[in-house]
Amino acid sequence: MKTRKCCWTCTARKIQCDGALPTCMKCARSQRECEGYELRLSWPREGDKKRALKGIDAPAMMTIGTSNKITVNPFFVNATSHDMELYGYSSLQNQQCHTTPSFPRLLRQPQLGVVHMDPDLFHHFQNFAYRSLVTFGQNTGKIRNALMSMALARDTTSGLALFHALLAYASLHRHGLNEQAVKLKIQAIHYLSASVTSEALVLHVGKAAQHVAASMVLGAFEIMQPSEGSGEWLWHTWGAVDMIHATQLKDEPHDSGVGHLLDWAYYHETQSRFALHHWRHKSLIPSTSTKQHSRLQGLQYPPLTRYRPNIPPVNPTYAILNLLSEVCDTLVDQRDPRSQNESYQNRLKDLGGRVRDISVKTAIPSTADPDAAFAVELYQMATQIYLVRASQSPWEPPANLDTLVEAAFAGPVQSCSCEHFFPLLILACEAQRDEQRIGIINLIERTQRDVRIRSIQAVKNTIQSIWVQQDLHKDDDVLVDYLGILSSAISSSNTVPSFA
Repeated sequence: MKTRKCCWTCTARKIQCDGALPTCMKCARSQRECEGYELRLSWPREGDKKRALKGIDAPAMMTIGTSNKITVNPFFVNATSHDMELYGYSSLQNQQCHTTPSFPRLLRQPQLGVVHMDPDLFHHFQNFAYRSLVTFGQNTGKIRNALMSMALARDTTSGLALFHALLAYASLHRHGLNEQAVKLKIQAIHYLSASVTSEALVLHVGKAAQHVAASMVLGAFEIMQPSEGSGEWLWHTWGAVDMIHATQLKDEPHDSGVGHLLDWAYYHETQSRFALHHWRHKSLIPSTSTKQHSRLQGLQYPPLTRYRPNIPPVNPTYAILNLLSEVCDTLVDQRDPRSQNESYQNRLKDLGGRVRDISVKTAIPSTADPDAAFAVELYQMATQIYLVRASQSPWEPPANLDTLVEAAFAGPVQSCSCEHFFPLLILACEAQRDEQRIGIINLIERTQRDVRIRSIQAVKNTIQSIWVQQDLHKDDDVLVDYLGILSSAISSSNTVPSFA
């Protein structure tokens, strides 16, 4: 397809465009935002006779059997071959457990333009890059202060690992993926590996905290990459949680610098539970020798099966994370015979009641910390919707969540940007009407313009895939399997995505 020679801004102004890349110089001189040259979809305006032409109506079609004829009004779904393959797997209703194949995608090659060491990378992290750290229920400034105080103590191997991890993160934030950032990341990993063998981390709380901090920053590095990344955020998060439970860090006060660090790690660990619950690939263990494979077969998700964060349930921030973690551990496929057990159904009802009973406004006044209160309310709403949808059989009528969903689309979807991707994903699954999907698209665009927030492209791709699957199921008169569609879309990525 040919590239447009005129940007959309100049087209709207009805002036000649100079066609400069990546943005038009005329827009720059007039201090206007250049809307670029990308392809757009358009529909005829009402009363526009020139563009209101249409083809001959398709005849009634779809016959089932030989005697019963069902007339269906045809409509078009914007689907690719990738979507059709995914639909073919997700529509296998009789197969209880199946593995969704991975569809490889071509990733953009890293730009190796920045090779020198910027002397002010540390200051860039201190003043700007820290804002892109994904936290929940706490100010990123507290995480920054804890990280910087630990990184400045470079008299330990763990401290050096954290220092280089911060520089790598700052370089990635400032220049995008580049050679300098990759080299700093590799140095941080080498120091991190050396600290495990050379330092008594179990006996030294300070060194253990530096090790956890370095692991979390390296995980943040992977999450912030504009592509799907390597999925290494999962290993860094698990490594951090492993270290927390192998040492005395879990006994540190929650209002201390180390406590803020632990809350950060536990939040990403909870999100890994959600992603893995929908990950259908057979194993996350890297390829190893046959001798090692038999030993590792039962250790696919060690931190998730051995540990549960021990954080105070009184604070709604911790309560909703505990409940989301418990929901992910409890849910089973509705085709599984265990889903019919009375004890399982009672536990789901108990979880639903506990999610609804979380009182955010009394525990976190909006005047004291509006961002934290708003984030917890969004998570509460999304967790409630997710629990109801995921625990319901596809053969039953869908639960009536109209009041809750309409409140979300009338409020947060219309006005905010989305710092946390889990509520966005859950609300996007509820967008059935065109105006609701437009609201989600506008929300994504507002989020993309927020420089604090990392790339949302991977989540956007997942949402679009879910919408296509929902439309294909409706078009083919197939039962819409909430868990199946969500799992298929998430598993179609090359790596486990983060919805933190």
